[in-house]
Amino acid sequence: MNLRSIYPATVCGIVLLTTSCDATIHEYPGKGESLVVVELNVDRTPPQYYKELVYDQDGNRSETELAPELSQTYTADERLCMRIITELYEVASTESRTNTGRLVARREIAVERLMEAPQDTLQFRVPEGRYRALSWADYAPQSDVSDWHFETGSLDAVLVKVEHKPQVNHHKSSAAGSSDFAIDFAADRQGAPILLRSGRATRADDGSIPVYLERASGRFRLWATDLQEFLASGKRIEDLDVRIIYKQYVSAGYNVDTQTPNAFVESRTMETSPSTVEADGNVLLAYDYVLTSSDREDHVLIDVFLYEDGQELNHYQDIEVPLWRNRETVIKGPFLTRSVGSGDIGIDEGFDDEFVVVIPD
Repeated sequence: MNLRSIYPATVCGIVLLTTSCDATIHEYPGKGESLVVVELNVDRTPPQYYKELVYDQDGNRSETELAPELSQTYTADERLCMRIITELYEVASTESRTNTGRLVARREIAVERLMEAPQDTLQFRVPEGRYRALSWADYAPQSDVSDWHFETGSLDAVLVKVEHKPQVNHHKSSAAGSSDFAIDFAADRQGAPILLRSGRATRADDGSIPVYLERASGRFRLWATDLQEFLASGKRIEDLDVRIIYKQYVSAGYNVDTQTPNAFVESRTMETSPSTVEADGNVLLAYDYVLTSSDREDHVLIDVFLYEDGQELNHYQDIEVPLWRNRETVIKGPFLTRSVGSGDIGIDEGFDDEFVVVIPD
């Protein structure tokens, strides 16, 4: 990450106080209004494992379902805060989309990066009606709590800053969630919020409406299994640079309301360096987060290029990566020493499989 200075962790606490106080006190319901407390719950547990793909020296692969155990955890840099944005909409029904509703309020807060759920609460004063709270969480520098890796002008059209390249890809992680509720004085004279979920209406006696935010992306890790053969050739893993090229479209935007990607780019590049050598001799060449759908498997197609002093050493192309939201896909193969593909960089016109990109209304 391109942050030049270390900022004390207390700064984030100061931001929390200055931004959250307006949201959580001095809100008193008026006549015909109800006080609603939106509770923000960002899930910080690491993704569960999803699938393992093993590639051979000829580009063939095998695919195995993995037990849904927790994958490796990470800790965000101490110079960062967790930023949470909430938009409250009045909507016609639980089936309605927020782009046909009315934006009632928008709040943005910052909390300490390691804070567990619930991270905070927000208070809103609203009249009778049906409402939806959308929430988005990401990381931002404590020194400038604003759009950093994502543009969040509207939560139904969050955009990835494609040209922004964090040095630590874990800082691309984000979370999203929503919650529907109603205020109906005819059904409840006190105007207590009624939580609308899974076809059920439940009175929130304490006035609290929880929003549960889950990671909005799938994660993959790319492991090279041929480290010893690579070292035997006289090369050093420390001298390598890795370039991942996404082909055949990759998500670059997200709609928190529909919980799906809604913007795509034809191709993009991610550059990194090998970072971890495991006890079994496998080396982590790269990992990344890709915004994914909430209820189905998505796919990306990538090429892997290895460089030493700017000169290409090897390439392994057309690696198909299945992704599931908040899960981790493990990819293994002889990526250091086996060349697969033509070596051309760009869209593969010869790729004869089908990648379907669905852009919701």
